[in-house]
Amino acid sequence: MIDLFIFFSLISFLIILINNIFYLEEEKEYIPLKQKPFISIIIPARNEEENIVDCLNGILNQKYENFELIVVDDNSNDKTPYLVEKFVDKNKNLKFLRLNFLPEGWMGKNFACWNGFNLSKGEYLLFTDADTRFIDENLIEYAISKMKEKDLKLLSLIPKIEAISFIEKIFMPLWSFAFMTFLPLRILSKKNKFAFALGPFLLFERKFYEEIGGHKEIRNEIVDDIFLARKVKENGGNIAILNGKEFIKVRFYKNYEEIKRGVTKSAFGAFNYSYKILFIFLLLSFIIFFLPFLNFLKGILTSCPNLIKISFLQISLIYLLKLISDIYNSHDLKYTIFFPISLLIGIYLCIYSAKEAFFRRGYVWKERFYPVFKK
Repeated sequence: MIDLFIFFSLISFLIILINNIFYLEEEKEYIPLKQKPFISIIIPARNEEENIVDCLNGILNQKYENFELIVVDDNSNDKTPYLVEKFVDKNKNLKFLRLNFLPEGWMGKNFACWNGFNLSKGEYLLFTDADTRFIDENLIEYAISKMKEKDLKLLSLIPKIEAISFIEKIFMPLWSFAFMTFLPLRILSKKNKFAFALGPFLLFERKFYEEIGGHKEIRNEIVDDIFLARKVKENGGNIAILNGKEFIKVRFYKNYEEIKRGVTKSAFGAFNYSYKILFIFLLLSFIIFFLPFLNFLKGILTSCPNLIKISFLQISLIYLLKLISDIYNSHDLKYTIFFPISLLIGIYLCIYSAKEAFFRRGYVWKERFYPVFKK
């Protein structure tokens, strides 16, 4: 019975994956804009001296000219303010706001984004991260065109994930795999409660952002992108997640410690701080994607041909899924074989994230402690 469940699940995920790829490819084309509305690009930054220069250069190299760029420094103690000020002197459309306090009950990033919004004048609001690189000069026009074409209130883009170190090349493709395999993207844009978004690129229609309360409404949420997406859907707005790997790239983490800190502070929140939902997800993930490997070893050790055959077919389906995902997302195929290891790391970090919420009642992120509200 469990073998049939695994086969059914893997085939279902294969259908979702292929459908997502077709959908993302269909949405690559866009209609050039006749009129270019004013857009505000807002970057919250805290201790981003290694990233901010490349981030600003990518944005300022856009062909789209009708925009303002607002950088909000969240009380950095490195060279971030100094580096941004050098750009301010040369770019009249760049505004720089420095914050030196954080009100109680606010996440630092959310407070910075909200202050950036209050300073903005754009008809559209683009929130992006300091570690995000704009690698195509037509990105903004593409995004605004899609907002208009699909009547969206929120557009998010899937970035190209840079992975340089060994642990990045093992673990980060799991992020792409989970996203492409578990989330049917066509359904996201329909009138339903299914909501998701990706922090590196959040483009809002300004009026709608104001109506839902923006970052102020989710001021204490550490997983800001997902909770903002939920607010959009709750208020009847349309969302789309499109392929942005030709437009933006991100190197999320550089080593295991960074991966652990980043995943720990966000994983449990992605499951709405629900131990029940997280437990069910991790249990099913273990059964579907890891149990076949254990059964294959068991079949070899106990000389059970049927168990070997069934588990081998299941493993073949798993690697077919992973291979398609890695090829589409331009990951290094030499590391596809390490999928079971990356899966175990992911399961461990999700459990660790829930443990931290239970015992410490929150997470440490960028030298600050943020409490969480569990359900």
